[in-house]
Amino acid sequence: MGTVTGSDGETEGRRPTVGTAAGSGRRATLIVVLAAVLVGAGIADRLVVRVTPAPVRAAGALSDVRIAPSTGTESSAWYCAGGTGAQGGAPATVIVTNTSTRPVTATLTTVLALATGAQPTAPWAGAHGSALRVPAGGQVAVTAGAPGSTGNVASAVVVNGGGVAVSEEVSSPLGWSMASCASSTAPDWYFAHGATAQGSGLALSLFNPGATDATVDVSLVSPTTGFVSPAAYQGVEVPPGSLVVENVGDHAPQNPAIATEVSTLSGSIVATELDSVGTPGSGGISLTLGSPVPATTWVFAQNTDVAGGTVTFHVLNPSPQPAEVSVRLGLPQGSAAEPLTLMVAGQSVSTLVGQDQTRIPANVPYAVTFSTKGTGIVVTRQVTTPSDQPAPIPEDGDVSGVPGGGLRRWLLPAVVSPGSGAWQLAVVDLGPSPTDVRVLTPTGAAIAGQPERRVVPGTPLIIGPQPGAPFATTPIEIVGGAPVAVELDALPVAGPGVVVVPASAPS
Repeated sequence: MGTVTGSDGETEGRRPTVGTAAGSGRRATLIVVLAAVLVGAGIADRLVVRVTPAPVRAAGALSDVRIAPSTGTESSAWYCAGGTGAQGGAPATVIVTNTSTRPVTATLTTVLALATGAQPTAPWAGAHGSALRVPAGGQVAVTAGAPGSTGNVASAVVVNGGGVAVSEEVSSPLGWSMASCASSTAPDWYFAHGATAQGSGLALSLFNPGATDATVDVSLVSPTTGFVSPAAYQGVEVPPGSLVVENVGDHAPQNPAIATEVSTLSGSIVATELDSVGTPGSGGISLTLGSPVPATTWVFAQNTDVAGGTVTFHVLNPSPQPAEVSVRLGLPQGSAAEPLTLMVAGQSVSTLVGQDQTRIPANVPYAVTFSTKGTGIVVTRQVTTPSDQPAPIPEDGDVSGVPGGGLRRWLLPAVVSPGSGAWQLAVVDLGPSPTDVRVLTPTGAAIAGQPERRVVPGTPLIIGPQPGAPFATTPIEIVGGAPVAVELDALPVAGPGVVVVPASAPS
């Protein structure tokens, strides 16, 4: 039976799996239900609730509503893909966080991926629906898909109100990963890194939650093969209310570093990638939401070059024009480093390895900002750590940076993975002068024991290691006096930066 996470809400849960992830056939374990209970200026312990599911009829078509704009919005929607059903190789959990002062209701509609060459009998054919209630300032977590489902799944969350953010977590014998869900569909999606080399699997999910057909072209870019457009990936049909999953390794095998570009000839979609690398105890799994547009600035708030590991930045330039990329390093206060320059040819990928830069000290957190003049790029960071941790602790993980000039307000959900916690929170001031940041509840209330902190431009403020509650145990907001970038690294992992809790704009 499905379960939920909430402090006063009723929801239903199911767990999903992923095409390229290992370990199908595992029995579904307990679905952890996490609820935030706010007490005065502090935050109380977690509350686990299991309830009878409240099924709803799947919608004939879900509109492309832009999501979670504000608490006064009448409705919003989020779209998640990349995981599997409860009995699959990478069960997915959808996490809904409410920043408003009132409970909100929502529907979660999940559809299984189409079989190769199959056509649905109708939009959202075979979809499974659940009713959710999300407490004020809290969150619920529910597994996606019908009980016993094993295939790849995608979900649409339609919320009766705004001020809500949605993310997704996947787990497998390789470890676990989190990513934001999409607040709208888009005609283009970009991924700067994936792998199909031996021991790796790369699944591209194309989800169409709209009411009309979408036709999709997929191109691949790598340092070894350049820019290619496999014939089998041109004109891919994604019917309304359906999910199509492509195994990238079928057409780009044995490639240790490959970028993906998705563009629609008609309609708009949501695209995610699930990358599995290595074997349990010596690998990892990464869920990545594509970037709908290239950006001229990307920020990574915390990066640490650990002994025996690597921190590699993959820079995709989808434009036909070359990009001159400036790489600024934010070292601990009192240290300085000259910017680097990285030239990226048109429609190509370049890499920057932190350990190769003598100006970056080992075992010290530093911030990195990639910027260009005019030509948009997409940047992903890949972190690997020594293979000395038991499965399923991940030792390899990809994460996208923060695009653009940052935000003043970031929402960080609680982590629902069993035994999880926070490794450290990093905050970087992106303005020209120092600013103050506060750690608040999702509704904007103060939290006992969390003072206002001063952040210096370009230098990461580190809270941790292992700062404890409220970090990762309940939803929180990071609010700055000026635009900032944030990164919350999670446990259990083999090293910092392998698994990052997705930050989003709650309104």
